[in-house]
Amino acid sequence: MKITRTLTAAVLAMAVATAALADRIELSDGSIINGKLLSAEAGKLKVETAFAGTIDISQSAVKTFSTDEVVNVGLAGGSTAVGKVSGSGDGIRVAASTGDVRTATTGVEAVWRPGDDSPATKKVKAEAAALVRKWAYEASAAITGRTGPSEKLNAAVGFKATLAGPSDKLIFALAAEQAEDNGVKTAERQFGGVDYSAFQPSGNGWYVRTSLEKDEIKGLDLRSLSAFGFSRKVLKKDYQDLELRLGASYLYETYLAGSDFESPGLDVTILHSYKFTYAKLNNMLTYTPTFEDFANYRINHESSLELPIVAARWRVKLGLNNQYQSKPPGGVDRLDTTYFTSLILNWE
Repeated sequence: MKITRTLTAAVLAMAVATAALADRIELSDGSIINGKLLSAEAGKLKVETAFAGTIDISQSAVKTFSTDEVVNVGLAGGSTAVGKVSGSGDGIRVAASTGDVRTATTGVEAVWRPGDDSPATKKVKAEAAALVRKWAYEASAAITGRTGPSEKLNAAVGFKATLAGPSDKLIFALAAEQAEDNGVKTAERQFGGVDYSAFQPSGNGWYVRTSLEKDEIKGLDLRSLSAFGFSRKVLKKDYQDLELRLGASYLYETYLAGSDFESPGLDVTILHSYKFTYAKLNNMLTYTPTFEDFANYRINHESSLELPIVAARWRVKLGLNNQYQSKPPGGVDRLDTTYFTSLILNWE
């Protein structure tokens, strides 16, 4: 019994000591919260408690507070006092090395622990980080095959590198596709492109892009398309982006049959993306009529849905691509539609 009483007394003594060492927040309604005051910022006190974890308390509900350790206290006038804080009526008293500093609770702009960044420093660092361009990479692959009564092979691979900053974006893209059905080649295409766009805070900007493409099945030996012009960010939010482009283009095509075509023209593009909680929708539509023959135009449309799988770096991409050429060479269909499912790996 004596041992039990001794242990109980020790536990109670530790509990009392812990409570005595805890920071104390007194609310306007008389409630008392004991814990560790982690910070005060943007009208919120962040307190670590033993009973509810880390909680946020509105500063307007706080009458006074005190700390058992030295903290930094940012005051409304822009100055900073460093020292332990004790409650003083409806305000606080900071025991600074240069003398006590008293202020109303409403006069406290921020509180942060020694060694932590002040809210102003964190803001400057966040703004600086936002100005840094970052590379992001993406590799995709979609390979299916079948053997037996019939043999089929479909393979498509792609790579994309993006250098993005707050006011511009540079994209390099490569893609290749090959397919065979019982030894007969049904797809043989290679594509490479570069796209650069720059924007002003108003949303206005400019762009330039160029691409090279070969497609053996369509008899296309080489297609070179370059364009530049003006752009407008109609929507730019964390979850949605809508960009419109209007500019001039130059198209050059040569075919395996020996014919060729070249002409300046227009470039009209719509780029759209929408982020859901666990998915991302991408839409792209381009229209490029030529000046030499305005009835000779090309339309390219692609819509895709990206879904994360297992790890954050892996995604599945489902979509379709439509390529329409109003005046294709003989024997080639005007519309070419491709449905695809790709496995994508992202990294930075």
